[in-house]
Amino acid sequence: MADLDVGSGFGFGSDAARIGAAILFLQASTNAMDVFSAVNSSPWTAENFGGDELKNESVREYVWHGVGLTVFYIVGASVLARSAWPLIGGGITLGYMYWLYSRALGRARARQSTGWTDGQAQAQSGGTYSPPAAAAVGSP
Repeated sequence: MADLDVGSGFGFGSDAARIGAAILFLQASTNAMDVFSAVNSSPWTAENFGGDELKNESVREYVWHGVGLTVFYIVGASVLARSAWPLIGGGITLGYMYWLYSRALGRARARQSTGWTDGQAQAQSGGTYSPPAAAAVGSP
């Protein structure tokens, strides 16, 4: 019977090699999310505070810390494993996280959102508060 090892056609080799590649890919991706969680608040928080220029700059600084730490770990994992899978998995998530924070900060700047109390004072004084319209997906 013909060999049904479809992974070998893609350079994955044996079942054990494919499993190892999947683990490296997934772990590097998860590591990127862990790093961003450790050094920064959520994109939602960035979107709600980033209208303040100093806070916006602060978030951006920590985004770059996240980028640096993630690159360090995914390159190190790739060298140790002699595999590109950590670079691929971590790189995809790193790109996504950078885009996500950049979009959140762009929305905050456009809405001039500077904190939790935006609109609350107006609502407490008898006015009504309507949150700003959501920016289109992909817009800053």
